[in-house]
Amino acid sequence: MSSYEQVATKILKYLNDCYETGQVPRVKSLNAKSLRITGKQYDDTLKMLSEDSFIAGIEFFDGVSPKYSSVNDPSNWQITRLGIEYFKENSLITKTYKQLKEIKDWLPLT
Repeated sequence: MSSYEQVATKILKYLNDCYETGQVPRVKSLNAKSLRITGKQYDDTLKMLSEDSFIAGIEFFDGVSPKYSSVNDPSNWQITRLGIEYFKENSLITKTYKQLKEIKDWLPLT
């Protein structure tokens, strides 16, 4: 299982990249399967990021059956100024991102 910092880094990195390039976040690129985590960990991480005001535009549907998505489509999500600052300045997040990038560079991707 991935740690909160690793998952949060991936989510904030993706949303920051979308912000910087003007792209709209896509569910295909931002979901539990693409992040290689459980649906519960995905939902919990998104709730924490939203509660900490790092991401805006997320709507949670807690009454929905667990086998269906419990959040709205990522196309409505955006990283906040606080999220950008946290991503850029937090040494643990930055360190984790660099380590993940190094690992990605070492592994052959198909």
